[in-house]
Amino acid sequence: MPRPPQPPPEFFLDRSLGRVIVAHALRSLGHMVQTMAEVYGEDLAVSDVRWMGDADAAGWVALTKDERITRRPNEQEALAASRLRVFAIGNQHLTGPEMAQYYVTNINRILRRCRKPGPFVDVVYRDSVVRRWPKS
Repeated sequence: MPRPPQPPPEFFLDRSLGRVIVAHALRSLGHMVQTMAEVYGEDLAVSDVRWMGDADAAGWVALTKDERITRRPNEQEALAASRLRVFAIGNQHLTGPEMAQYYVTNINRILRRCRKPGPFVDVVYRDSVVRRWPKS
């Protein structure tokens, strides 16, 4: 008997992706998106560990431009203790429209990978998605 289809994921965008362009691009594809500003208001002091925990508790898929979260000890611990699925842009020098295009181009890859449980961090490139953490 086939499994029932999973509902599409809801995405959380951290501050590094801004609050308009990437969110609009994903919403125009029909996806539910929460931006950091929508969740926390103008509080710029929200730590990565806090938003990671909150996104994990909500079941959201995190999108970020900060692929270094796999290298910092506090964030590594938070990831390891979570079920968080993270998709990070692999180029720190992109404009908002370019970041949006990376996610839009790879949305089907991202959706397929979201079916797997976390925790994991995948890096999103122009036309591919590659596992960053954990190393297999």
